[in-house]
Amino acid sequence: MASRAGGCRARFRQEKSGSSNESSNEDSYVERLLDCISNGKLSEDRRTAMLELQSVVAESSNAQLAFGAMGFPVMMGILEEERDDVEMVRGALETLVSALTPIDHAKGPKNEIQPALMNADLLSREADNISLLLSLLSEDDFYVRYYTLQLLTALLTNSPNRLQEAILTIPRGITRSMDMLMDRE
Repeated sequence: MASRAGGCRARFRQEKSGSSNESSNEDSYVERLLDCISNGKLSEDRRTAMLELQSVVAESSNAQLAFGAMGFPVMMGILEEERDDVEMVRGALETLVSALTPIDHAKGPKNEIQPALMNADLLSREADNISLLLSLLSEDDFYVRYYTLQLLTALLTNSPNRLQEAILTIPRGITRSMDMLMDRE
C-alpha cells in the first residue's frame, strides 16, 4: 500500500504541471487530493496533499466550488477524529478558511456563483459542524484556536443567520463562545 501513497505525490506533480484552467481538471485534482488525505497511508503524503489542497482552494474559485461539494466531510472528519495530529487539524482549518474566503477576480460577471458563500452555507447547515468548531476553541494550540476563530468569523460574515441558529441550538453554544472570549487573549 505504500506505493499507493507514493503515487499520491507523483500524481500531484503531474497534474500541477498540466493545464488546470478547466473546471473539470480542477474538480478532478481536488477530488484526488481529498482522496489522498482520506486514504493515504503515509502521514507525509497526507500532509503534502493537505498543503496543496489549501493552496489550490485559496487561489481558484473553481477549486472552491469543487471543494464545497466534496471536501467538508473529509475536513470535518479530520477535525473530529485526528485531534492529536495538530498539523493535520491546522491544515484542515486553514483549508476551510480558504474555502470560505471570496476570491476577487475582476473578470467574472457580478451574477456569477459565489463559491465562498455557497461553502459557508454548506458548512453552517449542520449544527454538528458548528458544535465541533466551538469545541476546538478549547484546544491548547494557539493556531488551532486562531484558525477556528477565522473560520467562525468567515461564517459570521457569509452566513450569519445560519451560524446564529446553529449556536443557539447547540447546548452551551453561547456559553462556550463567551468562555473563549473571556479566557483567551
